Amino acid sequence: MDKNKFASISGQALVELTLVFPLMILLLFGVVEVSRVISVYHSLVHLTREGANLTSRGTDVNKSLTAVIAATKPTLRDENKKQWKVVYSLLRQSPAKPCPPKPCSYEVESQVAVGDLSEPSAVGTVKAPVKIAGMDDVEPNQIFHSIEVFYDYKPDVFSFVGKFVNPKFYERTIYTNVGAIP
Repeated sequence: MDKNKFASISGQALVELTLVFPLMILLLFGVVEVSRVISVYHSLVHLTREGANLTSRGTDVNKSLTAVIAATKPTLRDENKKQWKVVYSLLRQSPAKPCPPKPCSYEVESQVAVGDLSEPSAVGTVKAPVKIAGMDDVEPNQIFHSIEVFYDYKPDVFSFVGKFVNPKFYERTIYTNVGAIP
């Protein structure tokens, strides 16, 4: 093979690598960040389900919240408390307002919140009547346990991810009482 032809091919390959390599690195970091978004969301969904399940079976609310928050590390931890908030709400179907007519009316009997994110509960406030879509045909005075989690996602690598993904996550799970009635 001619020496000049070999040098020409090598030079062309080097130029192509120089142009493509930054794009490959950008793509790699993008895949890592999207994977992190999916992982965080999965952790939050798991937290709400397990927390509502524990509290509906009669486990102490503070113990339940401590356990599920500890299980979501490194997403939720003491160092980033300003990024998240977990809210437990005890709901009771209002016996003074029978169901039907739909939608049923509920009252938030108590709430416990952990975390420093300044988001109000989307379920409602204590002693306030609330209506929750999809929770109809329930017994009078029936008890429900709600776990809500709010999380302000901060990208590690690319700050532009917030333009494509809502950086504020919210997830809620409501279980009926299957443990002892308080």
